[in-house]
Amino acid sequence: MEFNIETWLQDFTKKLFDHFSRRIKFVGLQGSYKRGEAKENSDIDIVIILDRLTFEDLTEYKKIVRSMPFHEKVCGFVSGEREIYNWPKFDLFQLANDTISLHGNLYDFIPILKRNDILDSVKINTANLYHQMCHGYLFEKSNVNVLYQGYKSAFFILQAVYYVRNTEYIGTKKDLLTKLDGEDKEILLVNMNWQSLNIAENSDFYFEKIINWAGRYI
Repeated sequence: MEFNIETWLQDFTKKLFDHFSRRIKFVGLQGSYKRGEAKENSDIDIVIILDRLTFEDLTEYKKIVRSMPFHEKVCGFVSGEREIYNWPKFDLFQLANDTISLHGNLYDFIPILKRNDILDSVKINTANLYHQMCHGYLFEKSNVNVLYQGYKSAFFILQAVYYVRNTEYIGTKKDLLTKLDGEDKEILLVNMNWQSLNIAENSDFYFEKIINWAGRYI
């Protein structure tokens, strides 16, 4: 069965509204399918906000997901209206900017983000990345998987870094690459050229590179 994201989203949102109806405040798509960068194994990143969220709602949502073809590709974010409004602001920057609306306006349900919130996003996420890479290098068995997740996270950090400097959100890797230079550009190039690089045999090099880069933003 051939996968078509537009057809899939239409069928999925219909099932959501058939079940949750007016309780749905927002439905959106984020991630690689939103950016037009999806590959065969890419996830379908769905964002859903209900008027409130109970465990019973999660159970029903899980059933809807499992009823869909390619359900193994589905991931994403689900929340109640109160919870998303009170979410840590630093963590809302990426969600707000990387999500395209399929129903509703996400900005109706989150507080206004200020420059300090985005600075916090950079600092907290680079600190988490720094720890993740150091811990992964020392204790994890799969260096390649640890590095893959690290360089994936670096792209999102670079989006926030560029926004802080230029008050402009660059949505795709291709476009962001043209705006960067120096180490920032090198880090993004590793992310973009991942399949053509011999990561496994040069893992120490790539660990050192991303650890040093992340440390400079903390």
